[in-house]
Amino acid sequence: MDSVTQIVLGGAVAAAIGHKQLGRSAVVIGAALGTIPDLDVFMPADDAVASFTEHRSFSHSLFVLFPFAFICFAALRFKFKSDVISNQRLFWLCCLTLITHPLLDAFTSYGTQLFWPLAGNPISIASIFVIDPLYTIPLLVGCVYLWRSKNSDESKQKARRVNHIGLLLSSGYLLLSVLIQNQMQNKVDAALQAQGIPASKVFLSPLYPSLNWWIAVVVDDGIYYDVTLNVLTNTLDISAQQNLGYGVIDVTTPALTSLDWFTNGFIRLEEVEGQLVATDLRIKTGHVGYAFKFALAEKETDGWKAISPLRL
Repeated sequence: MDSVTQIVLGGAVAAAIGHKQLGRSAVVIGAALGTIPDLDVFMPADDAVASFTEHRSFSHSLFVLFPFAFICFAALRFKFKSDVISNQRLFWLCCLTLITHPLLDAFTSYGTQLFWPLAGNPISIASIFVIDPLYTIPLLVGCVYLWRSKNSDESKQKARRVNHIGLLLSSGYLLLSVLIQNQMQNKVDAALQAQGIPASKVFLSPLYPSLNWWIAVVVDDGIYYDVTLNVLTNTLDISAQQNLGYGVIDVTTPALTSLDWFTNGFIRLEEVEGQLVATDLRIKTGHVGYAFKFALAEKETDGWKAISPLRL
């Protein structure tokens, strides 16, 4: 999810655990810890594809963040005495604030390597758009109430209550996204069966920042279809058959192998102005186009020559 969402989620989770003991400091700590996993974007990468596939890897791994929570706990233990906040509460403040970041990311289309360095495709539940104000606003309201609460016990209790409601609403919205996605999946499966369209893999995700418009990418044996759905109008449209372009290039580059793994095969190849362009079909920015395209090779007289990948 976007940085603002991760900041307010971290602040809201930390406040739910430790605001009574730490006051505003809990919100600040939670916001900071909730941002840490995304700092991997500042780490150097070999090329554009490596930057794309290595984001949300080790810094989002539960195997890394859980031990890191102990380090954060130890550092904060020096600042806050045990008579202010207990060891258990302080540790869970650190731990839950850190791990809710990648867990939320796993609900988007991008792909999150929750179990890095174990093998396997990145986890992408894809039930929520990467930016969704309806998820973020309840958390933001809770954090604002916490920050603006006065020193009286009554004001602080009200702020904590608002924060708890915000967490419940955002969590409920996330659950709703999964339920609607399941309904849309059933519609796609029924439509494909009715039209006799085979499907080896289907990737279904929201098309815009809401749960009303959805798109499914249906892949089978070198071809794919786009299926668009609207919840309110109960409509479903299937595009014409499209080619994945596997015959464009007869060799495999390391970057192409990496993209194929990261996208779980939802990738299209095409020749564009003498360049081999790979497109991630999972992440479509509305009806405008696709968010991630990479030039991987250039066509020469004797065939394709791999180049340092460029994001287009």
